[in-house]
Amino acid sequence: IPEHQHWTVRCLQSEPAPPSAEIIGARGPFSLDEERVLFARVRCDVLISKNSGSASTEPKLQVARELGLPVLLLRRPELPAVTREFTEPDALWEALQAFL
Repeated sequence: IPEHQHWTVRCLQSEPAPPSAEIIGARGPFSLDEERVLFARVRCDVLISKNSGSASTEPKLQVARELGLPVLLLRRPELPAVTREFTEPDALWEALQAFL
């Protein structure tokens, strides 16, 4: 972390942090109001987030939009190809029978 920066990192478990960082151990989802309070407390000026693929990240993205902050979003990795996919539970159950 460059000397002129302070990072706030929110992850599942709190860890020891260097002097120029704060690590918050917390599990979401977080409400819009909770995100507003956090952004105000840490005086956030950029948001870096992973794309979780769900709507749970929407509140922090909304707050970033409200504040006009730049957002850097880590793309989800490509999933490996699979040999079979199922849309119907009965078809999945039938395929599983071969392994029982």
